[in-house]
Amino acid sequence: MNARRGGLFLGFAIGALLSIIFAVGFVAGAAVEQRRVASSADTSDPNVREFLYAYHLVTQRSYFRPFDAHHLVYAAIDGMLAATGDPHTLFLSPPQNQAADHQLNGSNFSGIGAIVVPYHGDLQIVAPLPHTPATQAGLKANDLVTRIGGVSVSSMSGDAAIARIHGRTGSTVVLTVVRGHSRPFSVRVKRAQIPAITAYGRILPHDLGYIQILSFGDTTNAEVAQALAQLTTHRLRGIILDLRGNPGGYVDAAQRVVSQFLTHGTVAYEEGTNHQLQALPVLPSKQAPHVPLAILVDADSASAAEITAAALRDNHRAELIGTRTYGKGSMQSVYSLADGSSIRITDRLWLTPDKRSIGNVGIKPDIYVAETGVVSGGSDDPQLTAAERYLVKKAQ
Repeated sequence: MNARRGGLFLGFAIGALLSIIFAVGFVAGAAVEQRRVASSADTSDPNVREFLYAYHLVTQRSYFRPFDAHHLVYAAIDGMLAATGDPHTLFLSPPQNQAADHQLNGSNFSGIGAIVVPYHGDLQIVAPLPHTPATQAGLKANDLVTRIGGVSVSSMSGDAAIARIHGRTGSTVVLTVVRGHSRPFSVRVKRAQIPAITAYGRILPHDLGYIQILSFGDTTNAEVAQALAQLTTHRLRGIILDLRGNPGGYVDAAQRVVSQFLTHGTVAYEEGTNHQLQALPVLPSKQAPHVPLAILVDADSASAAEITAAALRDNHRAELIGTRTYGKGSMQSVYSLADGSSIRITDRLWLTPDKRSIGNVGIKPDIYVAETGVVSGGSDDPQLTAAERYLVKKAQ
């Protein structure tokens, strides 16, 4: 039974309904053999013997037998990790582990391929993704979808409206669209399989580029690089990096994204149980254009998102705009079990390039702009507007 100590992973805290929300730590190093870890356990430890005795009593003597052995072991592991008092040292069952992976890396779905947000009772298209049915059908950023299949969007919740746009691959959905001040018109869009994305870009007014990173997964660095390649076909005056609502993810993904904006320096420091600091360096990478950079953050920007924000701010590459970040400064190693579950142990802290811990404190933005409840990325987003104003002024 092998366990993998995966490459630089930020774990997750578990909330209601298995909602996995905030990333929490590095996973460093190469693969670790679980049998090697297991063989190092001291079976002469009286506490281990007592646990095995309790397991024997429950499985052999309880009136309520038989038991699901996996359920017993899961409960025991979960209880043991909970007893550490660290909310980020935790056990994930196979379904929870799969949900964590889907949240981190996204999952494929059948739809039209557009980022949409609720907007005054309608759906606003924030960005049609390249090479998708939305783009092929001529949909554009800031288009408003008022009806889906003849049903008014105002009669549905945002989630229900988005679910109605999704559907079987090859089927067609008819959208009623309002563009600017023009009359509503209908667009027929043939649904297709849309690959998961964690980052996308678009051009804003005033020759500004905008990249939103939803999480830091396996493909994030490549998606940011692709977005930058598309944006730099324009003569950019500045770039907005939107990390709001980003729960984090793989730290090596954050390291590589940061390295697209810096030529040298330190991304972060990690501090182990020996209290020694180890630098996480900027990596050689193709560089983004050296234009003014603004980063949007909020209370839901956590871990890898905070590492990215702190690295670019401490290295004097970007200004932070928005509200104070979440403040997740602990790190974990993740051990995968053979049945698809995992154990996540907090074993490190991380510090900013200026060697500051942000744990339980967060990062204070350079320019504070309060949250208003407006869905981020829309045309009436005050934090986005503040970033646009900052960059336009900076570029003058």
